[in-house]
Amino acid sequence: KNVVKQVNYLNKDFSDFRDNLIEFAKTYFPNTHNDFNEASPGMMFIEMAAYVGDVLSYYIDSQFRESLLTYAEEKKNVYNIAQSFGYKPKTTTPSTTILDVFQTIPALNEKPDFRYALNIRGGAQINSRTGTTFRTLEDVNFKFSSSFDPREVEIFETDSGTPTKFLLKKQVKAESGTIISETFNFNSAKKYTQIKLANKDVIDIISCVDSDGNNWNQVDFLAQDTVFEDIENNAENDPTSVTNREVAPYLLKLKKTPRRFTKFINENDETVLRFGAGTDDSSDEEIIPNPDNVGLNLPGSPSKLGVAFDPSNFLKTKTFGQAPANTTLTITYSYGGGIGDN
Repeated sequence: KNVVKQVNYLNKDFSDFRDNLIEFAKTYFPNTHNDFNEASPGMMFIEMAAYVGDVLSYYIDSQFRESLLTYAEEKKNVYNIAQSFGYKPKTTTPSTTILDVFQTIPALNEKPDFRYALNIRGGAQINSRTGTTFRTLEDVNFKFSSSFDPREVEIFETDSGTPTKFLLKKQVKAESGTIISETFNFNSAKKYTQIKLANKDVIDIISCVDSDGNNWNQVDFLAQDTVFEDIENNAENDPTSVTNREVAPYLLKLKKTPRRFTKFINENDETVLRFGAGTDDSSDEEIIPNPDNVGLNLPGSPSKLGVAFDPSNFLKTKTFGQAPANTTLTITYSYGGGIGDN
């Protein structure tokens, strides 16, 4: 006759496992083993089993705890979970300041001739007396003035009381950081390629350009296939909006980009750039069937009904971005910060 043995599943530590194993042996093996002295060989095996159970129980609890951001203790897990929620850990903090920028322009009919006003693009580098490098975060555009970005105008030079030159002044935000460039060579495309920057305490990725001159854009997540770019409101960029440039000196443009990457901070506070999964040089419309144009009866439309598509082509699309291939990427970034920059 088979006896269904009762097993206790509530044990958590060594003593509980040991006591219940002893009770189990007394109940179901009373004639096989009845020497429960701690020096007996039978107790050695019981305590070994209790030890293994205690260790496994601990690691199960530990693994579950480390999967919860509130209770995770290991730095690697805290970083991974936090970044999966969209939070980017800050490994350093740059010094910030506000700079006064000046320009002189000639007078026209005793008024400033703003045709000579400059636009100093953001990213201009300035060295402090202590040797710390700062870079501007925005354009210094002397062509316009607003309550948000005011422009001060003073007479700089006169000729018999008639103004001949005017002095323009604007302010711009700047932050510290040593600016450096690194190059990375890529051969054949590999899905979700990663590269690690050599310097720690990375403040900002300024640009990522391949050897063909294409810009790779930083995105929050690889499925984000568009980025916003600001362009100056002039006749060349938008002939229809240029009439409103005094009100809106810049335009916001939505740009679709298959060339993109995300920034990830690992447990060693190193910055890792992660690229997409698109490994095929062809466009997505050529390697996977498009439901919008498969089987259309319109003249000249591709039917694609007689074409056999490889099912693995879906793994090569640019849905999560393009993987760099047969090119060299130049990454320009700033690093440093901390108390020393102050």
